[in-house]
Parts: sequence; C-alpha cells; structure tokens
Amino acid sequence: MTERILKMPRLGETMDEGKVVGWLISPGDSFKRGDPILEIETDKTIAEFPALGDGRLEEILVSIGDMVEVGKPLARIDIGDGPDWTAEEGDETGPTPDATNDAGGWIEIDLAMPRLGETMEEGRIAKWLKAPGERFVRGEAILEIETDKTIAEFPALHDGRMVAILRGEGEMVTVGEPVARIEAPADQVAPAAERPAPAAQPETAVSAAPVHMAARREGRVRATPLARRLARRHGLDIAALPGTGRRGRIEKGDVLAAAGSGPGQSDVRFAALRRGRMAYSDSGAASGRPVLLLHGFSGDRTTWAAVAAGLKRAGRRVVAPDLPGHGLTDIDARDASDLAQDLPEFLDALGIAEVDVVAHSLGAVAALDLANAASGRVGSLSLIAPAGLGSQIDADFVRGMAQANAPGEVVHLLRRLSVNAVDLSEAALATLAKDLARGRLVALAGAVTGASGQKVDGLAAISRLSGTMPVRVLFGLEDRIIPWQHVLALPPTVAIHLLARSGHMPQWDQSKDVLEILTA
Repeated sequence: MTERILKMPRLGETMDEGKVVGWLISPGDSFKRGDPILEIETDKTIAEFPALGDGRLEEILVSIGDMVEVGKPLARIDIGDGPDWTAEEGDETGPTPDATNDAGGWIEIDLAMPRLGETMEEGRIAKWLKAPGERFVRGEAILEIETDKTIAEFPALHDGRMVAILRGEGEMVTVGEPVARIEAPADQVAPAAERPAPAAQPETAVSAAPVHMAARREGRVRATPLARRLARRHGLDIAALPGTGRRGRIEKGDVLAAAGSGPGQSDVRFAALRRGRMAYSDSGAASGRPVLLLHGFSGDRTTWAAVAAGLKRAGRRVVAPDLPGHGLTDIDARDASDLAQDLPEFLDALGIAEVDVVAHSLGAVAALDLANAASGRVGSLSLIAPAGLGSQIDADFVRGMAQANAPGEVVHLLRRLSVNAVDLSEAALATLAKDLARGRLVALAGAVTGASGQKVDGLAAISRLSGTMPVRVLFGLEDRIIPWQHVLALPPTVAIHLLARSGHMPQWDQSKDVLEILTA
C-alpha cells in the first residue's frame, strides 16, 4: 500500500481555488487513469477532474461544498506499486522518449478530445500549450479547450512528447476524436486493443475513439453534475433513473420527474387517529432504532428525502409524518400546540416505544411538546434552525407561504430558504401553489408570528430537557428566515453546530454534514 495525498488541481491559469461539488467515487473504490473522480466548480464552470493514474480512494478529507485552494489536500489515495502521479510539478523528472523501460519503451498513440463534463459533446481547441517535439510530464497542461461554458486547461495523463498536432486552434472537435499524436511510455498507456488506431488510418481512428471512451466509462452512470446534486438532495439512486438526454444522459428534468413520483409520493402511508388521518413514510431497517423527522412550516415529509436516505443507510428506521395542517394529513392545525397533539397516539399506532427526534424550524416546537408530554419516549433531540429561541423571524415569508396561490409567489418565497437554486419542476410548483391556496396554514401563521415577531418560545423547554437527554441545535450561517445568533441564548448543556454556506434548510444545503452530525 502506497498512500499519497490527492490535491486540488489547477483547471485554468486564473484558478486559485475550487469548490468540491461532488465525488464520483466512494472510499474503497478503485479507479483507472483517466476515470473522472470528482466534480470541481470554479468561478467559470463545473468540470470533472480525471485521475492522472491508477489508484484507490482511501479517505475523503473535505466536504461537499468546501472551497479548497489549489494545491491543498482533497483526499488520501493508494497508488499501489505504480508511479507517483500525485507528485508536484518539479518533484520528479519523468523518463525521456530516448529511454526504454520494462514494458517495451515508448509508443505512439492518439490524444483524443477529452470530455470535461457530462454535458460536453464537443469542444473548441483554444490553444496548444505544447508544440511538436516538446516533452511533457504527467499533470502538465498541454492544451486549452473551450466548451459552451468556459475555457479550461487539460492535463497530460502520463509523461510523453508531442509528435504531431492533428487539429488546429479554433477547430470544433467531437469528444473522442483524435486531436494530436503523442509518444508515451508503453507501461503508462492502455493496451493496444483498447487504444484508438493511429492517425495515419483516419477512418479507423475516428470510429475507434468513441469505443475506447465507452469502455472507459463502462459501469458509470451518465448524468449531469446538476442531476447528481438533485438526486442526492431528493435521496434518489441516480443509477436507477432513466435518462432522456443525449446517449441516455440523466438530466435535471429526469431527476425532478422521479422526485415527483418516487419515494416522496409512492411510499405514503396513513395512520387512522382519533382526530383524523396522518400521512407518513416509514422506511429503513424495521429493527433499527427509530428516528422521527418533523418538518417545518409549509413543508411535508418529502423535505427530508436526502437525510432520510442517509439515515436508512446507517441502519435506522426512519419515520417522517406530514404534521397537522400540512401535506396529505387531513388533521387541521390552528395553533402551534396542535402540531404535536397527535404524535404520542401516532407513535403508539406504529408500535414505537422510544424514538430520537430530528425537527426543523416550527417542527422544533412540536418536538419539544412531544418530549414534554411523552416523558421517556424521546431519547434525543436534534433541532435544525429551530423556532422559539428568539423573537426575530422573516414574518413575511410565513405569511406569504400561508397565503400564496400562484407558482411565481411560491418560487420567490422558496428562494429564501436555501443558498442554492430552487429545485422544483413547474408541475411540482403548481401542485404546491394549489395546495397552499386552500388556506390551511393561514390560522397557524397568525398563531406563530405577530407584530413583534415569533409568538412561540422554546428556550425554557430546551433548558429543562437538555438536563435529561442529549440536545443539539444546528443552524446555517446564511439563514434568512431565523437568525443563527439565536443560539447565543441556549444553555451550555446544548451542543451547537453552525454550518457555513447553508441557509434555513441545512438538510438541503449541507446534507452530508447534517448526516455526519446526526449519525455521530
């Protein structure tokens, strides 16, 4: 085992840092040279970064959404017995084409137009950074490629020498077609059967290159970076979704369509209670310790999709109801106290004796009421952006959601919740607007907000309960609905977690961090 540190690459001359958008492999996964291993966002675009050599991912050192300076650690990897392709430029001197090696010396191969992102089908050669006859080392930039989004430098995947340039600057080239002829060590390139044919045989070369690309991508789902992020947020398995994009690529619309008819809708159940039916989802290991997810004002059980999926993977039984006045539950709520009134009976109906509770925003009021009313049934409380810690609140948002009746109103209000874009299809927005137009939340909105702000208080309950059970509070530092500074009023017995680059919905903006906290 030969461990090395994978560092943030420089994808262009002006790039000083990049955001980690997503990992395309997981710890323990092996990869080959050229395989995309992570998605990086710069100030210009989102691009996939290819491995410059073979290896296995051992440990990810940064979180999704982290901004990382060029050259700073991203992950620990095992490169095995192969050459150290993670070395900084100048750390080692690559072999020269005049030398021979154990694998049979140097051979000529085609350099194909790379795919810099899932949506890229062709690229324009902006500038060649190496001329015929010039040598390069693994990781050194050899050409600049312009896509429909940006201009990025492409690094050499192995040591070599430029033999001939086949496509000139300014030319548009389809992904996979040869752009140059290079010389490379035989032990650093794919076997001949997997390589494109030489440029001297153009018909064979052009047809063989896509076959090589397809083989390299075999077993990996074709999806846009945005589609991958949406799938993670909605708790969907990207590999199980059909793609309507070019060559079966999964795109944003495919994920949103699946989210509208997937786990959020098809798994709904109903518990018959004294005051009416309560809609809920119940998933995960039946024998796992139960966790109860309580959504906030104007939400429903589907807002927990990503967190629910992660908790299920951790072996938990996950129960998420639509609280009174919300979603498909037909019980009304005219006051905050109505939200928790049916929860003890609901837990009885599901045969749950003890549960850990995770609650968001106004759902925290219900969680505290449940913990007070059902002594011994709540094992722990995790409150995300909880209401009731102070008076300040965006009352316009609360009243707006209660009275909205058009998709445009809804989408503008939803933008206040997250630091990311609103990820709802037009059909989903229309459905939500139609539901809100029923006016079920008007009375509740007036009961929880007033001229001076919040009408609910949870500080006394938290102070009391934190002496009997673990209580933690999570807040996004960019919350536009409730100020994160409300945590300053909490007693020292409460664990506080403040999440950067997160708004009022940390379970959307930083779901990975939230899951790590909840499963710690």
